[in-house]
Amino acid sequence: MSRDESADGQPHVPWALRKGVSTAITLGALVAAALVVLAVWLTRGGEPAPAYPSGLQAVTPVPGAQVPHQSPVGARLEPGWTLTLAINGTTIPAGQLDAGTIQLGEHFFSPGDGKVIEKLRTGRSCARLVATPTIDVEAADFTYEWCFTTF
Repeated sequence: MSRDESADGQPHVPWALRKGVSTAITLGALVAAALVVLAVWLTRGGEPAPAYPSGLQAVTPVPGAQVPHQSPVGARLEPGWTLTLAINGTTIPAGQLDAGTIQLGEHFFSPGDGKVIEKLRTGRSCARLVATPTIDVEAADFTYEWCFTTF
């Protein structure tokens, strides 16, 4: 018996060349590729990011979001801007914005006891900010409004 023969005298065939092995490997690769394509397609289906004015990096909650009635509301501005924030027509005093984040350009109001707004009303809420430059005094103020739903 030679090295190229099996115990029963039949020619030895490498496992990769046996009937069905290459088909199974090919099908497995195709299924894996299809799963990757499906994963990419599903993750790309999100809402496009809103277009913010120059100086505004993000708002919280995002426009159209559904959030609990105690959620923080505010914005992240580029350095050199300050803001006035109003929620459902109520202007938020600067002293009630969350301390410690304003130096980072983050201006958030968290409703709570003893604050101008203790909790956001259930249903549609809208916020409005007016941003004013503090460094480049030739830049113009801008206003941004957005709405979200609270529960």
